[in-house]
Formats: sequence, structure tokens, C-alpha cells
Amino acid sequence: MPALFALSTIGVFCLVGMLLRRWIPVLRNNLVPATVIAGVLGAVAMNLGLQNLVDGMDAEMFTVITTQLFTLAFISIGLAKTPKSPATDDSDEESPTRSSGLLRGAWAMGITWTIAFTAQALVAVGTIAVAGVGTDMDPMYGLLAAFAFAQGPGQAATFGVIFEKAGWVDAVPVALAFSASGFIAAFLVGVPLAKLGIRRGLAHAAVPLSESVHRGVLPRDEQRESMGRVTTFSGSIETLAFHAALMGVAYLLAHGIAWVFALLPGFLGTTLSGLMFLNGLYGAYIVRWALGLLKLDHLLSNELQGHIAGATSDLLVVSAFMAVQAAVVAAWIVPILGVFLAVTVLTLLITMGIGQRYGSDHDFERAIGMYGTTMGTTPTGLALVRILDPRMRTATLPEMGLMNLPEMTYIPAMLAISAFFAGSLSGDLTLAALGGLLVGYVVLLLATRSIGQRTWSFSTRWMTKHRPSDDDSEARLAGELNTDPA
Repeated sequence: MPALFALSTIGVFCLVGMLLRRWIPVLRNNLVPATVIAGVLGAVAMNLGLQNLVDGMDAEMFTVITTQLFTLAFISIGLAKTPKSPATDDSDEESPTRSSGLLRGAWAMGITWTIAFTAQALVAVGTIAVAGVGTDMDPMYGLLAAFAFAQGPGQAATFGVIFEKAGWVDAVPVALAFSASGFIAAFLVGVPLAKLGIRRGLAHAAVPLSESVHRGVLPRDEQRESMGRVTTFSGSIETLAFHAALMGVAYLLAHGIAWVFALLPGFLGTTLSGLMFLNGLYGAYIVRWALGLLKLDHLLSNELQGHIAGATSDLLVVSAFMAVQAAVVAAWIVPILGVFLAVTVLTLLITMGIGQRYGSDHDFERAIGMYGTTMGTTPTGLALVRILDPRMRTATLPEMGLMNLPEMTYIPAMLAISAFFAGSLSGDLTLAALGGLLVGYVVLLLATRSIGQRTWSFSTRWMTKHRPSDDDSEARLAGELNTDPA
């Protein structure tokens, strides 16, 4: 019963968020998502006594909802097919050149994300060591920042729960406070930055945003996009119910996989069994493989599955905000604010600095997408990209879908942090390992020639198109752009 009340409360705040986005100019003009507005309002309401109205509807309940929705989101992603590049060419099949460019872009962006993840953990530890003087906040709580900012509220809650079980008190509220502040920074900085880039001519696929985009709701004459194909006869079972049933099977498989991982010794078993979002992804892959084996994969609607993933992501954002405990945040407000500011600046420098040198004709879109993703979630980055490329004329959106594969290079950094919280690795060795991995990720980016000449400038004249020097002829720059059709 408390869970249903909690979900209903999330729904109410979502509706209020939609209305405020529709009627308040500052929210409308900055394209602040209704879910972020709802989350902020929900967090305030919870800490003012809303949780006292229903027994059991507390921060712990919203943490559980956040982690479960995160698992369901990954299951839905696993059931959906890998995104393809936008139809910018008349052929039905992608050319090898375009496919190669798409993969190159996804690789470069994935390694950028891994660099940001590792750097965020290190700078957060250093910030708390300085800003947390006079408080009892251990600087190593800063390691949670990587999961909170680069990975979002679902990962923040998941790893927070794992670390609390290892004895780190209040790891969940700290991680969720970091994550909530990351969402706010993603849009407060990302939207003005995107608009400035449009004015400076850095987004060649940009078009004027319609009033409906600003308001967040579509009028009747614009309601043309379908939610997906109907794949079952409703007299037998509704298509949505069928997809929900498949997700249920994948969820059960996820728990079975977690049980197997739990048999592994030490922190490795504890960590892998606790990563239910990844176990859910594996379960979804098994379900999709079985459907293909039975030649029933045509019953899956990729579009519908994508919208289900989006819906669960929206709800978990609100739930994560509502799980933030003001008492914990207030006690450590100075170091938490310090981490928020330091990570925001660091992430902006990393994503914009590397993003200038990806070597394509849509590097600015890539950089903005990376900033949004490394401060919130992939949907956050996609939302910022849609400001620059609403008609999907560039390959940025499918690249961001594919970059999940190279992002897996973060696993050594994740295991190092998990080993520390489990007591298997000392603090000094953990920081040394993260520092070494950060250098390694940068070397990997350079060794694979994922970056090169600047295609635009973040610092010179405050965001301008790059003007080749005498040593870098314009013909050479144009040649590089043409050889990378991504």
C-alpha cells in the first residue's frame, strides 16, 4: 500500500511540474523538464512532512522505488534493439563508411564519459577534504560522486545501498543529493550553453524551437508520432501487457543471475550481485535471444519499448529527488555544495575540451550531449542534443546510444571504488588506482586517435568556429571532416 501511495504521489508532482513548465516563463524558456520540477517540489514536500501522511511512505521507500525503476529501465533498454543512424541518405542500408563513422564517434564519446567518471570521483574526494574541514564527513564519500553525476540517480541509489550494507552510514542520501544537484546543473548550464552555440553558428542542424517544445505539451495538430506498433490481438492480450510480461520474465532472470553472482567470493560477489540494473540487462538479452530462437521477436515493438524505458526513467528521477533527506544534506551542506560546484566546472571543462576535437561536423552537438549525460543520465544528454538537432539530422543521438559499449571500460574504476567501500582496498591505494586509470583512459583516447584538430573553440572568443592557423590549412580541416561522415 505505501508503494502505491508513493507512486501516486510521484504522478501528482509530475502533473504539477507539467503545469509549472507550461505557465512559468523562466522554466519554459530554459526547457527545464517537468520531472526535474516535480522532483524538486517532491523533495521539499517530503522534508516538510509529507512522509508523515502515510505510514511507510518515507525516504527509504522512494530509494527502493528508484532502484527498482532503474532495473526496469535497463530491462527495457535490453529488450529494445540497438539504434541505427538517422536516415540522412536515401539508401535502405548504412554504407560501411557511415557505419564506421558512427562507431568511431560512439567510441570517442564513451571514453570521454569514462574519463569524466574517474575524474569526478577524484576531484570530489579532494573537494570534501578541503571543504569538509570542521565536519565529520569522510572525504572518501566523494567516491560516490562518480556514480551520482556520471551515472544518475539509479546508479547512485544502487551503489549507495551496497555501500551502506558495507557500513558507510548515509551513503544513499549523500549519493542522491549529488545526483539531484547534477540534474539541476545539467539544465541550468546546458540549456544556455546550447542556445549560445546556436547563436554562434555551431549547430548547423538547429531550427527554431516551436512554442509546443517550450511548453512541453503538443497541440492536437502536432500529435502525429506513434507510441509503437500493435503486435498482439487485444482480445487475447494487449500489446503493452505483453511487453510488461516480458519485462517481468527478465526481472525474475535478473534475480537468478544475482543469486549466481552472490556465490563469488569477497566484494566481487557482493558488488556484482547488487548491480541489479546490469543483471536486468543480462536478463533482457536472454529474453530477446529466446524470442529470436523461437522466431517470435517480431512481437517486440522497439518504439514502445523505448517509450517504456523513457517512462521509467522519468519516474525514477522524481523518486530520487523525493528520497533526498534534508537532515543529512544540511549537516554536510558545505562539502556537498563544494562537490557540486567542483564537479560541474570539471565536467564542463572535460566535455567541452575533448568535444572540440572529435573531428566531425557535429562536434558541438556531441560535446553538449556528453555534458548532459555526465551530469545526469543519457536521456538528459539526449534532451540537450534535441535542442540543437530536433530533426535528428546528425548522427549524435544514435552515437549516444552506441557509446554504452565503450563506457564499459569504466568497470576497473568501479571495482576499485567497490573494493574500497568493502574494506578490501585502502583509501590511498584506491586513489592511486583511480589516478592511474584516469591516465590510462586519456592515453587510450589518444592512442586510438579519437581526437585531433579542433573543429570549434570553447575558449577563444567564447565559443566560435575554429579558424585554421597557417600550419593547419582550411583544406586539411575540411578533408578531415569529410572523411569522417559520423
